[in-house]
Amino acid sequence: MNLSSDTKLAVLGIISAFTLVSSFAMGFMAEESVVEFNPDEDRMMEDIEMITSFGPRLAGSDAEYQTAVFISQRYEEIGLSNIEIIEYEITACWFEEPGPDDPTSHMHSQLEQGADNVGPIPDGAQGSGRVQLEGTGNLEHAESFVFLGFSGGIHKHDNEILFLNNGTVSDFSSYSDLSDTAVLINYDGTISLAEIYLNAIEKNSAAVVIYQEGVENPYFKTVVVEDVNGKLVPFPEAYPNLELIPFVFTTSSSASQMIDFINEASSDSTKYAILDGNWEYAQVGTRTTYIVTGELVGKGEGTIMVGAHHDSTYLSPGAIDNAVGVAQLLDIADNLKNEDLEKTIRFATWGGEELGLLGSQKYIEQEFNSLSDLELYINLDSTNLNPQTGTSTLGIETTSNINKEYLEIAKKQVLDSSWSDYNVNIVKNDGGGGSDHRSFNSAGFETVGAFGWAYPEYHTSLDTPAVVHKDGLSLTPELILHLIVLKASSEGGPLIQVSGLEGESTSWKFPFMLTLVAGLATGIGGLIVYFLKEVTPELMAFLLAMAAGVMLLISIIDLWIGQALEFGFILITFSFLIGTLTVYVANYFLSDNKDTSELNEDQILYRSGILTAVALGIHNFPEGLAMGVAVLESAQYGVVLMIAIALHNIPEGIAVAAPIKAGKGGAMKAAGIALLTGLTEPLGALFALLILGSFLTPIMIGCSLAFVGGIMTVVSFKELIPQAVNQGRPKYLVVGIIFGAALMQLSLLLLGE
Repeated sequence: MNLSSDTKLAVLGIISAFTLVSSFAMGFMAEESVVEFNPDEDRMMEDIEMITSFGPRLAGSDAEYQTAVFISQRYEEIGLSNIEIIEYEITACWFEEPGPDDPTSHMHSQLEQGADNVGPIPDGAQGSGRVQLEGTGNLEHAESFVFLGFSGGIHKHDNEILFLNNGTVSDFSSYSDLSDTAVLINYDGTISLAEIYLNAIEKNSAAVVIYQEGVENPYFKTVVVEDVNGKLVPFPEAYPNLELIPFVFTTSSSASQMIDFINEASSDSTKYAILDGNWEYAQVGTRTTYIVTGELVGKGEGTIMVGAHHDSTYLSPGAIDNAVGVAQLLDIADNLKNEDLEKTIRFATWGGEELGLLGSQKYIEQEFNSLSDLELYINLDSTNLNPQTGTSTLGIETTSNINKEYLEIAKKQVLDSSWSDYNVNIVKNDGGGGSDHRSFNSAGFETVGAFGWAYPEYHTSLDTPAVVHKDGLSLTPELILHLIVLKASSEGGPLIQVSGLEGESTSWKFPFMLTLVAGLATGIGGLIVYFLKEVTPELMAFLLAMAAGVMLLISIIDLWIGQALEFGFILITFSFLIGTLTVYVANYFLSDNKDTSELNEDQILYRSGILTAVALGIHNFPEGLAMGVAVLESAQYGVVLMIAIALHNIPEGIAVAAPIKAGKGGAMKAAGIALLTGLTEPLGALFALLILGSFLTPIMIGCSLAFVGGIMTVVSFKELIPQAVNQGRPKYLVVGIIFGAALMQLSLLLLGE
């Protein structure tokens, strides 16, 4: 059956229109959750109150075990499968719970100055020969001081005390031996607690007392070190032969009083400052911690894991840190229990997090082989937000650009008017953060870690349900639920998947080769034109219109609106408008003010082809720049990106070559210019990988792409569409625009945008 040219054109138009509409619809489905979520704040508060009712949940304690049992019961109530309470033996420093009348529950911390510069009196002796000045009095445990992780089992008493600034090696360098001497340190983050502790032990210090300026609620903080594999380990395990010493955190006001005595003693040789302390005993040993797991089994392959630690410090009820995270995890499970998920969702609560991520690390060590299908681990830690106290920002760390894009989509879905007082800060962090997601990241898994910001009750006895902001509990579950659906459902993600490339590329060569292949695809478009025997007015109108459709869709939908949604309308629109203005300015200076009406039709076509080549060449540079960075962060994403870019680079090559050939520029020249246009793609990648390096930011790329979008929009309206109209083939013009837009939208869909 022979079809007329009009019939063929109509069929092509219908197919193109259907492709355009359906690809838009599929893209919309990929970005919009089909699930209505209803976080239950009342039930989350009930869970928080129940968990904190067990008391401080130090790993290995009876309170932790009771918490594990409660969580497993909630798993059963929700309807999870494969529920387990897993037990692991961990080594740590365990503090004995002091009784109300136990004198070791206090640090009798009086600063005294003695006359005649006599040495420290024997342990337990009275202060004969010593004049007690106005001292600090008794410092109540948990109110005025706390013991930090691994304070040791050594009872020290009556130690001369020195102030040693920030506790660096340089601060200790003036002293060869500090036996029977306690040191007071201003902990300002210059070095870690672990470094301070090791420096003090190296000089044989009797005790370490630290404080932070302005902090009146001393908190518990485990002292851990990082091994060569990025694993966090406690001191007993890292330094088995280390003689532990008391290590306490006191209030800023108490430290100020101590410094006054120290300064007075240093200016008077007949006096000295003494810290009289009964130090609480601590035991280093092995105890059992608990991990509670359960699953919502999906119908397909792959697993997503959601976790939160259920333990607390030895003195804190741990409401925000981290009964909140556990309650939110349970709410997420409850919201997903009736959904038709492609992937299995596994839930886990960890013990031993406060002692150095011990529970999650043990789990990975024991279960590593069974985690081969784990595609993403999501962690919740202290994710209660309260705009009334200034803690309204939710931090999210992710280890890949793909997950960052999913999070950005989820963020747009969640942060509506009801969450106007909150914001979400999404960052890419190769280090994996400081909570249990770090354990998974160090083992090579993709991770997303959600966390709140500092609050005064952190790691203290004041972290009770009373400080939880109920109205801020739902934001994190909503965000994570949308992320899970995007990641786990069949609608989410690129249509193209490349197995075996899930990791990162560590060399610039691989990103460069991918961008080179994508760029050379413009040469394919040039070759198509090269082998065409004749570029008829009909074909010319179609090709010019197709090029306009390609450029307009990517410019307006992706480079303008898409970037504006991510980085802000004003900044991106300004960049877009600068791009449009650039075309007019360049045209003014490059045209020598010639009237284009003096040009014949061939010259006008040739000029349109050259201008299109310039616009697309400029466009390809930041595109290659962005692609180069993306490939470094995810090899699979880079391959998908290369395929999508190559697909829309072919019609771009046609758009350049066709008018040049039709304008009597020659087929070889037309194909060559089309090829050269694409070579700016790998040049952009090289510029990003070898020159910009760490200075390149997502917003810089976004503004660059919007700028290019403005250039391409002007070229489309000012050059391509008018020239297509001049061919006198309006039907071909309309179909060409629709076909080009459909082709471009399809490539974006393949990319997963």
